[in-house]
Amino acid sequence: MNRSLSLIRYAKTAKGWRRGRVVLGKNGRLKPDVMIINHEEISCPDGRFQLVRYEGTRPLYTDVSNNPNDAMARFRAAEAMQEARVAAAKAGRKLDDGSDDRKPLCQYKGKFLEMHKALPHRSDDAYKKYKFVTEGFLAKCHARYPENVTQEDVVRWYGWMRDEKKYIDRTRSDYYDSMRGFLRYCGLDPAKVIAPPIHKLLKQYTKKEVTIYDPETVAALIAASLDANRALLWEFAYKTGLRDSELRAVTRQDFRQLNSDDPKVAVKERDQYGNIKDGEERLIELELGLAAKIRQWLKDNPNKVLVFGTCNDKPDTKMLLALKVTARRAGLNCGLCKGCRERDECKEFTLHRFRRTFTSRLLTATRGDLTAVMKRTGHSDMESVMRYLAPTSNVREALASAF
Repeated sequence: MNRSLSLIRYAKTAKGWRRGRVVLGKNGRLKPDVMIINHEEISCPDGRFQLVRYEGTRPLYTDVSNNPNDAMARFRAAEAMQEARVAAAKAGRKLDDGSDDRKPLCQYKGKFLEMHKALPHRSDDAYKKYKFVTEGFLAKCHARYPENVTQEDVVRWYGWMRDEKKYIDRTRSDYYDSMRGFLRYCGLDPAKVIAPPIHKLLKQYTKKEVTIYDPETVAALIAASLDANRALLWEFAYKTGLRDSELRAVTRQDFRQLNSDDPKVAVKERDQYGNIKDGEERLIELELGLAAKIRQWLKDNPNKVLVFGTCNDKPDTKMLLALKVTARRAGLNCGLCKGCRERDECKEFTLHRFRRTFTSRLLTATRGDLTAVMKRTGHSDMESVMRYLAPTSNVREALASAF
């Protein structure tokens, strides 16, 4: 029997979710919201305490309270039970403590989802993704307990996403990462479950060139809009780069200094409209012509709260459909994609493409100032933004001079 039992902290750091040693104060009590990584004490309020024990060399983690007093009490109780088990084993007896150390995957799934639902600043979309991943994996996995999960279970689930759900390779890669997080939560090391060559195949996807709207396309969308508010929506999305969920939550209170030479819109988190992805509240400068149109909208709609809401002042969940209908009306459909062939709704037209366009154009305008762009787009890491860096326009001349 492996007697090792420890209390650690699992929390979000600047480098992602990490585990570290807990910190005891001079009074012997746990310090809240801190842990030690690489011999350095760091602040980490977004997290929880965990008990860790080992089956052989495999660590098994059990979440305990984020409250330091509760966590220490749980640790002392687990420590006493561990000592009792060891003493019973030496005496040739098995301690009947009324518990079963083996938890089935379905129990891990429930606790895993509870954790992600309870974590602060966890968006509804993130929770739904984890729910889809874990439920789908358990439906395709033949194992009942974590220790019985095999590489074949993972590949079978991945094939289901590809063949039945028809998800593109990038989406499958993203969901595969989330599934590996669930395996870690179950106490497994994904690298030991999935061989490196198979992992590489499941992780890879075709990195496609970033597509953006050109000004003529946006002008055509605006001109083809039957509703003035829709026309304002396309221009606003084009010139601010807000996410779909953020566009639905823009309120009249979010505008700053509209009558000045430096008008802005604030992207804020509100409980009734959902959380902001990555928790990045921010201010975005408004182009002066757009600011004038917003001022006019505020004057014409004194009783409305949501700028792009429904007639009943509710969040509009049909913006994407409206965009595709407008593109068709403007004669912009590509006519080649599956969307055009089956539903007359071109897949080239998405709300997120406005965000890609804004990010790309802003990078060009700031000469690649990643920090300035991230501050306005709310991206959480530079790698995401660097995808939008346009290649230099004089590549041919550069090649000629190089050779």
